[in-house]
Amino acid sequence: MNWELIGNAAFRGVEFALGPGESILTETGSMAWHQGNVTVSSNMKGGVFTSLKRAVLQGESFFQNTWTGGEGGGHITLVSGSPGEIIPIEITPQIPLHLERGAYLANTGQVTTNAKWEGFGGLFKEGLFAIRAEGQGTLFFSSYGGIDLVQVNGSYIVDNGYAVAWDSTLTHHVTRTGKKIRSFLFGDQLITRFDGVGRLWIQNRNPQSLASFLHPFRRVQSNN
Repeated sequence: MNWELIGNAAFRGVEFALGPGESILTETGSMAWHQGNVTVSSNMKGGVFTSLKRAVLQGESFFQNTWTGGEGGGHITLVSGSPGEIIPIEITPQIPLHLERGAYLANTGQVTTNAKWEGFGGLFKEGLFAIRAEGQGTLFFSSYGGIDLVQVNGSYIVDNGYAVAWDSTLTHHVTRTGKKIRSFLFGDQLITRFDGVGRLWIQNRNPQSLASFLHPFRRVQSNN
């Protein structure tokens, strides 16, 4: 199967050339356009319970779409729900990949995704659960803004909300930038510390920061 990243880093898309019988699994609503002989089927991968867990705990769709090339094949283009980068990564049985909730876009091959308990530190990030992707195939994930790859060898500190994906060889925990009293008085931020050896993907924009920036400019309806 051939695929190509299109657009620029701020508004990335990925185009697949599906030959006869070739298929990809995608998030519902990620298809932007397609041409040629391509068919789609929507189903609950793994059954009702697994689909419910995927929607509630992983921030993914309850239903997922399988796009398959028919006779003569065709093309399909996927985009993420927010402006930003799309990263392809080869998943192998030896090193599963962990993703933040909502980062999954699509995959080829035999890749499965399941909810992974983040600990109560997840309360300060996107949620209590992350996504664990394992198996064999190519996985595509996305985020708001650009994505940079960091090779961690030891420790690496990331502000909360910026880590998108990381190898399963890395451990992480949430802490504060200062002591408890200082944090209470001056509002020191929560950070995530990654330890070990492995790859870490970081987004260079945070949607929560954007929301905070736009909040003072929102229109407020007057009761008068």
